[in-house]
Amino acid sequence: MLHLVNALRDENEGLLSDLETSRTIAAELRCRVVDAEKKLLEKESLGRERDAWLAEKERLLANVKHYKEAASVSVTDVEVLYADLGIAQEDSQKLAAERHWDVGYQAGLKDGYSYSSQGLKRMETPHYNSKARKHLAKLDKEFSGKTPAVLAKITDNPLMSLEELKSLLESAGPSSPKSQSGDDSP
Repeated sequence: MLHLVNALRDENEGLLSDLETSRTIAAELRCRVVDAEKKLLEKESLGRERDAWLAEKERLLANVKHYKEAASVSVTDVEVLYADLGIAQEDSQKLAAERHWDVGYQAGLKDGYSYSSQGLKRMETPHYNSKARKHLAKLDKEFSGKTPAVLAKITDNPLMSLEELKSLLESAGPSSPKSQSGDDSP
């Protein structure tokens, strides 16, 4: 009899374990269903927005057709409608070119350039010193090569004197006064 009770207990524990597994799977499936429902609702709302946009476009097209056929409509009214529809490709191309130029212009200003009055080429200004920039790049490269060795020495001897540290960082890079002067003289 005891053997039968133990077998039933083992079977019950197995069934409880299977029940917990089933509940976990059901919870995961519920999450998937909720996510799928959200995605479906988003697609439906995007579809409604697209339909509204298409209806607006069709309405504008009908207005354009009506104004084209009417003899008393001014050319500017028709051009405004064309612009609303995005048909004025020349304007959009000009806008794209202006945006491209503006991005290049802003990047040039950040680099220290100024532009000629015609806006066709870059000119060096007193604020931009190519020699200093090259010198800074050289010092940065030297310092980045020395950094692992300097850090290793600092970790080996964390209580080193200030003079020792200064000697390690002698040509340290952009923060040293020599690199900020911009001249190549030793």
